[in-house]
Amino acid sequence: MEFIHRFDRHHLLAGVAAVLLVANLGSWAWDYLDSRQAELEDRMTMLAQYREAVQRLPELEDRVALLARRQQQLESFLFQGENEEKVASTMQIMLQSEVSNAGLEPEFIQPVRAGEGGDRKEHGEIAIKIRMSGALNDLGRFLHSRYLSKQFFRIESVSIKPFRPGELKISLDVRGYYKIGAEGGKAI
Repeated sequence: MEFIHRFDRHHLLAGVAAVLLVANLGSWAWDYLDSRQAELEDRMTMLAQYREAVQRLPELEDRVALLARRQQQLESFLFQGENEEKVASTMQIMLQSEVSNAGLEPEFIQPVRAGEGGDRKEHGEIAIKIRMSGALNDLGRFLHSRYLSKQFFRIESVSIKPFRPGELKISLDVRGYYKIGAEGGKAI
């Protein structure tokens, strides 16, 4: 008590205020250091992720190159043209040529329109109905030429009916795939 009575109350209150101020400043400094430490840890984590990504970069570049080669291979099997009409015409002409070269008589080769939408798609498919007549061996030659061709058609249905002795009526539904590009139709 003597110690307290030795000082004036103003000095005592000023001392307590100074101690509280120092304690608050210490608390703020501690919080600031904690936030800086957390920010540093976050930056270290981001740096580690960046380093890992940089180390994986050659692997990712190789993967992108592989995917680009695969895309080019796939697109080499697609018909290409300026628009869907030209692609459909190219498909129709090619199929008619293959049917005739196989010894079959083409009766009907027509693309089937799915409906005219205003949207321009870069990739798509066109269904084509084919009716022809000929011998079974001629059909085999046609299918063989289709198999050897670079352009991709998927045969969806086949209907074979006898017509005359040694001749068949053949109906095929095929689907051709295309890519719209500015370079025009692909030479077949």
